[in-house]
Amino acid sequence: MSIENTSDSPRLILASSSPARRKLLTDAGIEFTVLVSDVDEDAVLAQAQQEAYDKGLGEISPAQTAQLLAKAKAQNVAQMDQAQGALVLGCDSVFEFEGQAFGKPHTAENALTRISAMSGHAGVLHTGHWLVDTRHAPAGESSELRSATVHFSEMSEDEISAYVATGEPLWVAGSFTIDGFGAAFIDKIEGEFHTVVGLSINALKSLLKVHGVSMPEIWKKS
Repeated sequence: MSIENTSDSPRLILASSSPARRKLLTDAGIEFTVLVSDVDEDAVLAQAQQEAYDKGLGEISPAQTAQLLAKAKAQNVAQMDQAQGALVLGCDSVFEFEGQAFGKPHTAENALTRISAMSGHAGVLHTGHWLVDTRHAPAGESSELRSATVHFSEMSEDEISAYVATGEPLWVAGSFTIDGFGAAFIDKIEGEFHTVVGLSINALKSLLKVHGVSMPEIWKKS
């Protein structure tokens, strides 16, 4: 089935450099472009945490962290000239394990420590989604959080070392993937597969609906 390409078709911009998120959108047949934000994540979280303390709300949760960063990325890109007249999607994923938020480990040492603790246990992967509609002034915004529980199999020291040596765990939330080498060590998930990868296509559908846009409108045109 061909879809008519019209000049007023909505433009979708992904405010992320994540190859996994780009692949999810591409595999879902979605037309999009990428604009990467220049958000200082540490500064965003520090400010949000201070505001929470000032209000007597305590520590920001891993789920709140995912939403805060998704919001910051989307809003940052939405202010760029190239994003005017488009729908901007920001996403961020945070893995919650025993009450702690695990972002990207960055170093092999951190990854080894985390994966060793996660072996044989379960945690929750939170993916925040934030959509900014710049087609109108003021811009409209909507958000949705999706979470999935990930159960890991027992891993030997050799398996953990070999996995970290691939380099894959160093630059992903929680130090694992479900669509790469890490898939071998995941027993099951409770929730949506796409949430664990880092972008729920179903959540995107819900967000677009808020702004009067249907999924077929952003599918690639033939």
